[in-house]
Amino acid sequence: MFSITLKDVAARAEVSVSTASRALAGSSLITPETSKKVIQAARESGYRPNVQARALRNAKSNAIGLVVPSLDNPFFAHIAAAIETAANAQGIATIISSSAEDPQRLIASLETLEQRQMDGIIAVPLHGCETTLHRIAKERPLILVDRELDNLPAVVSDPLPGIAAAVAQLREKGHRHIGYLSGPQETSTGRARQEAFIQQTSNLKVSVYQGGFEYQNGYEGMLNLLTKGVTAIIAGDSMMTSGALAACHEAGVKVGEQLALVGFDDNVFLRIQPTPVSVIDQDVQTLGSQAALRLIKAINTKTTPIGLRHPTRYLARSSTDFPPTTPTSQATQPGQAN
Repeated sequence: MFSITLKDVAARAEVSVSTASRALAGSSLITPETSKKVIQAARESGYRPNVQARALRNAKSNAIGLVVPSLDNPFFAHIAAAIETAANAQGIATIISSSAEDPQRLIASLETLEQRQMDGIIAVPLHGCETTLHRIAKERPLILVDRELDNLPAVVSDPLPGIAAAVAQLREKGHRHIGYLSGPQETSTGRARQEAFIQQTSNLKVSVYQGGFEYQNGYEGMLNLLTKGVTAIIAGDSMMTSGALAACHEAGVKVGEQLALVGFDDNVFLRIQPTPVSVIDQDVQTLGSQAALRLIKAINTKTTPIGLRHPTRYLARSSTDFPPTTPTSQATQPGQAN
């Protein structure tokens, strides 16, 4: 005869295995209604808990889980490194996985981290994963990073200070038509950055390219904006910044002479360009380390993590230190003759 397992109880009660485990352990994080349902399912199925297994489950794993959209994106690679370094200094291991901006992969990764009994979880949320993230937050410490969801703690940057300073410099230099490479509007970061840009350019002519947080979006968006007659462009993401630079090189547009360019997130690649690129910097180190430290504090004190909104800053360099000249729409496009 097969023995009844916790997984069987969870299936009968229509909850996750971790929820069933916490309900049977009397966790205050589980609602009375759910606890009653799980206990009833255990009684009806004849479940008998394994005392040794329970002891193992109740012990701290000294590990946290992290799910980011991509490790190919320098921003997320750097934030993962900052989280891992801060956690390691506290004696905590970090288990890292990537969602590839796929909601189903994010949900699968989160459930795997639950099954491995992580003490807490840090995640970059995606649209379509709200229910799973809110459920997990009721069962163990969870904090979001880079992007926000309602009613969940998050460590994010405030784009307004950096964007305001960038637009102010461009306006001072005489730029009156500014382009913006926008991120996806289904993300909180995409919306917040575009809103900040629109707010700061209310008395200027603007052209906005709606794209995504990918290299190709920056490349295609730059080629599109170059036809609009803009004299300056702000990129809303680090990968789009790289794509935008590639498009300028191919189009023969000289950044810092024919076009002012402001990137997002500081890195060595932008500093060593022939014309160093001005950037809106989020301070990735602070975002990552604070996400880790705030999660670990919540784990140790058995409280809910406290979020943080960290201001961006503008680092002005040669790519924006000039007045507008020939509109970029007159510059050579890839495949065009001079």
